[in-house]
Amino acid sequence: MKILLADPDRDLVWSFKALLEQEGNEVSTAFDGAQVINKAFTEKYDEVILSSSIPRVNDRDIVKMLNDEKCPVILLLNRNINADILLDGVLANAYLSFPFYPYELTALSDRVAEKAAGNEMLSFGDVQIDVSAFLLCGSERVTSQEIDVFRALAEKQELDPKKAEPFIGSLNNKLRRLNKKTRIRYVMKEGYRLVTDYE
Repeated sequence: MKILLADPDRDLVWSFKALLEQEGNEVSTAFDGAQVINKAFTEKYDEVILSSSIPRVNDRDIVKMLNDEKCPVILLLNRNINADILLDGVLANAYLSFPFYPYELTALSDRVAEKAAGNEMLSFGDVQIDVSAFLLCGSERVTSQEIDVFRALAEKQELDPKKAEPFIGSLNNKLRRLNKKTRIRYVMKEGYRLVTDYE
């Protein structure tokens, strides 16, 4: 996989570059937003891993440009993931908050790439997710993590509530915005479940 890795911290970039290359990826680097834009629009990348603290160009503007080019983006955050981030109309394909273990970055990178390359559709009730387009019901952008939460709930797998809660809240807000009957609810002794208004 061809990856563009961008962060102003050069030591961090070289560490992550080595890590991603050990996994068999070809990795280019950038240290500010202007370099990201220049590289991302002169070469084709399978994925961009971008720091939210990138200087010179706002990370939001870069993500929007890459969204328009259908290039998957993982945004590295210096703060916790919350519903405000996940409800933003300009949305990265995945988020990872510092501090994190190195394997979390490589695993997330692989999951995002796998989703983008596939043609899977997930559905439950009146809701569908186009996994490769990262789209909920054809219009609302969703992250890789939101897709994973929806899949786990649709297949009645166990979830870690603490990790899943920001994504559950965001999905419920998006479903409400779309006037869907499907919601995620907490059911006593069962945990979180996908339900319809009829249940």
